[in-house]
Amino acid sequence: MTKAPQKSSSANARALLLPYTLGLVVAMAVVQVVIAATGGEVTILAGGLTALVAIGIAVWLWRTLRVLMRVRFGVAIAHVIAFVIVTASFNLHAIVRVMAIGFEVDGAGDTVRNLLESSWFGTTIVMSGLWGLGLLIHLIGSVIGHGWED
Repeated sequence: MTKAPQKSSSANARALLLPYTLGLVVAMAVVQVVIAATGGEVTILAGGLTALVAIGIAVWLWRTLRVLMRVRFGVAIAHVIAFVIVTASFNLHAIVRVMAIGFEVDGAGDTVRNLLESSWFGTTIVMSGLWGLGLLIHLIGSVIGHGWED
């Protein structure tokens, strides 16, 4: 009995997701540099640049969806990568900002109050929480669907 090699229907996850990941890292680094260079506050410019990154993610997903769907949990992995890079970039920037303010302001309470009263609150706590909830729902759906999304 001879077994003929079967064609794999999977895609090369590394070739597909590594450039996506590196592109997002660069894009969010640019966003964080712009925020730092324009006074360190999350403004409409920062929101607009982040929205531009989100549009870029959506376009990439639309263009690569057929191939990405051949990677087990591919769409979920792309979602996780976007979540981690975007939220981590804002959270790490906020940490650096809080540490810098902490050295300027007397007491940790003033530093925390400054963070919670600033535009950083929405981009760190709120965005991470709401997007994280959506990501959790997506991951549960992917697991229930055994990783293959239609």
